[in-house]
Amino acid sequence: MIRYRLHPSFRDWNKPGERQKNSAWQPPEGLETLYRAVPSREPGRKIEIKIFRPTGKEGEPLPIILDVHGGGFTRGTYEFDNKRCTFLAMGVPAVVVALNYRLAPEYRFPAALEDCLDVWNWMHEEGGRLGGDPERMGLYGTSAGGCICAGMAFYIRDHGGPRIRLNALNTPVLGLGPTLSGEQMRYDAPIITGHDLASRVRLYCGDLNGQMPSYYAVPNVALDCSELPPTLVIAAEYDPLRDQSMEYVRKLQKDAIPVEFYLMPRCVHGFNNKDCDVSQWINEGTVLSFRREFTKEDNP
Repeated sequence: MIRYRLHPSFRDWNKPGERQKNSAWQPPEGLETLYRAVPSREPGRKIEIKIFRPTGKEGEPLPIILDVHGGGFTRGTYEFDNKRCTFLAMGVPAVVVALNYRLAPEYRFPAALEDCLDVWNWMHEEGGRLGGDPERMGLYGTSAGGCICAGMAFYIRDHGGPRIRLNALNTPVLGLGPTLSGEQMRYDAPIITGHDLASRVRLYCGDLNGQMPSYYAVPNVALDCSELPPTLVIAAEYDPLRDQSMEYVRKLQKDAIPVEFYLMPRCVHGFNNKDCDVSQWINEGTVLSFRREFTKEDNP
């Protein structure tokens, strides 16, 4: 058991009502939100999306970012990420599209991945009508959403699809087996603990029957990370998932993938949904990373 020296902003994180207060959100001036339903690969079924678009940018095509929310694969909606989407939309600036993907255990892998791929392809085809630039598209995923975004990068590499300029993974789920951070924070960590950490992944994947899962579902089982897009990984010191991110970064480095890694001291899982200085710092850094990849002309 470790002693948690939390950043002051997170010491009350688990108090009743604190998370509801953190999630309170109103669209700022200069931002419009639109609700749509886009077609899925299954005839007759639609995928709900929420679009965040800065105003006053008409005539200037903006990059497009797909946001994939967290929730342990079993819960959550696009409303989870209102603050994160707002920061990206206003800061980059960009058109940000968040979606409601199908959730486990009712819908197991690859349902969520397929929904995200369907919206990604729709963004590329229809992005111009939103005021976006389909040739400058990126991904941003938190927790379980980070897992799905990493899986999308592998899938698009293997099968083709619209190019990912930057894949931003925020305190992502990336592995299945035990890690040092999972054992250190097994029972008493803030937000999530390392105890039975893989249970949500198993709900997402279904019954593995002792078999190795697909790296589209569990990215850290991949042996080859070559040709993946530039990647940004954000980990938190007091997150049982911390070492999964570190392992993934090492895999990317081994295959010479451009990777940017931040291990945020005194922070907890999903920390940047709270308004505080450390969240502002990492969110501003993420904005700069997207700007860099969206403006480079020499990208292959």
